[in-house]
Amino acid sequence: MTRRKLIFFTTADPRVDPGAFFRAYHFATVAAGSGLESEVRLAGHAVDVADPDVLTDDRARELVRSGADGPFLVSL
Repeated sequence: MTRRKLIFFTTADPRVDPGAFFRAYHFATVAAGSGLESEVRLAGHAVDVADPDVLTDDRARELVRSGADGPFLVSL
């Protein structure tokens, strides 16, 4: 049996383009909920979400917190 991981990659600055950030977390959550191994990879300006003080959107902060304890990997 072949195992595969779904990786959702974003480099967009969540302060400027929050849509890419939300989509990456959404799809990783849906995939993990379906029993698929998944990961959100943040690069470039998207790494700024590692600092919750950078985000002004409470929903984004909650995603970051839940991703840390969530059913998928978040990597920088």
